[in-house]
Amino acid sequence: MTNILTPHYTSFSSKINLNPRNIFIAYSLTSFLLFLIPAYAQGQTEKSQPVKTEKQLQAGEVKTPTAATKPFKRSERPASEKGKNWKGVISKSRTITNANRAAPEAGFGDKTEAEIQKEKPREAKIGVLGAMTGQLKRFGMDASNGAELASDELNAKGGIRGKQFELLVFDTRGAIAGARQGVETLLRHKTIGIVGAATGEVSFSATKLLNDNQMIMVSAGSRRRLGDTGPYNFRNTLNDADGIGSLIDYISKNRKWKTVALFSSVLNDYSIQLNAIFKSKLMEHNYDITHELYLWSDAMSNIGEDEQTIVGQVKKLQKNPPDFVVFSGNGKEAVKVVNEMRRRSLNIPLMGAEDMDVPELAALGAKAAGALIYSGFNVNSKTPKVAAFVNMYKKKFGAPPTRLAALSYDTYQLLAQAIENAKSMRPSHVREALLSIKNFNGVTGVTSIGPTGEAVKKAFIFELKKQDGKYSFVNIQEGY
Repeated sequence: MTNILTPHYTSFSSKINLNPRNIFIAYSLTSFLLFLIPAYAQGQTEKSQPVKTEKQLQAGEVKTPTAATKPFKRSERPASEKGKNWKGVISKSRTITNANRAAPEAGFGDKTEAEIQKEKPREAKIGVLGAMTGQLKRFGMDASNGAELASDELNAKGGIRGKQFELLVFDTRGAIAGARQGVETLLRHKTIGIVGAATGEVSFSATKLLNDNQMIMVSAGSRRRLGDTGPYNFRNTLNDADGIGSLIDYISKNRKWKTVALFSSVLNDYSIQLNAIFKSKLMEHNYDITHELYLWSDAMSNIGEDEQTIVGQVKKLQKNPPDFVVFSGNGKEAVKVVNEMRRRSLNIPLMGAEDMDVPELAALGAKAAGALIYSGFNVNSKTPKVAAFVNMYKKKFGAPPTRLAALSYDTYQLLAQAIENAKSMRPSHVREALLSIKNFNGVTGVTSIGPTGEAVKKAFIFELKKQDGKYSFVNIQEGY
């Protein structure tokens, strides 16, 4: 049984004696180091465990698969799923095995035609890499389901150049070792490209293995920049800078707001990053920032009680209330912020990222009405392409698609278009074709692939309002 590796954090019994300014600097440095440490650890792992070349992998010079990593047939189910409603292999073509730094310069990893001709052509196979079991299962299943639907559509239309494409799905179980083993297995099967689930072990655990063996992987939803992890690592998702820019462009044209308060959770490094982007974009539009609020940990000394609670921070808004509040924390924290503002008779609208789209916030009804967020997908879109996708997904899987499932569906189609446009089935030819895709019309909006492998997309804007007798986030601007 594969062990799931989880990070361990040291708990300090003594309090840190810093003033608030120094603490903020310390948190900023910590979030930066947290980004670097996995990359360093990955490098150390790869030094101690030499990566096999494509030639070795294709020759079968890899460890014989264990029972946990051997392919199983449609009628079988893994031991961990006995007694559950396991669907197994749904399509005959599908084989399942258990197994925001600056981007680089454009052109990084480019090869000459002579160099590309030395690569061996790959087979008509596309892989999915993600956790199909364990705590991260929902991310892997979203990736698998979206890709499966796209694969079925492709083959129903005759495949590419008359070839039917096999879909190979590998279960990482949420482990670093599982992700590396998955890439090795997919290389052994001569897979042309991979749809990656939006989890850390998939995005970062096997980057050197991918790039050394020219294996294209496109992450369907990772929130971390991947373009600087190698020329064969791509990302298909809405960049937060683009999403925030679209949201602020919208309010500057459609709201008469002039003043804003920024509120971030210092307990969450991602919240700090979002807050910095929001601040930069707001300043570009000349908004007056009246307050900068931070929710601090109660483990810090020299931090007053008001700095450690949402109640204490919201109280500050009573003096010179802003027109709106940008909150970069999570959805449950947003619920507390709204409740506390209303308790103090502060009828100020909230604005933030898609993290705020939680049932608990919508359940507040009129109290939270007017909240604005950006997102990368509108499941209720009336656009014919999206409506057809949602109906097919519901029919096949019994539930509406999530944003990640929709991104996986589009990611598979991006790979398929690149394969169709490529000069050959050599991976670098497909990479070149993928980088050339512009204005692809998918269910998650119009997508272009930038010169460093990052998708360029437009945001969907949502407002919390009453529709059909209930409150929910309603789309007010499509990402097309």
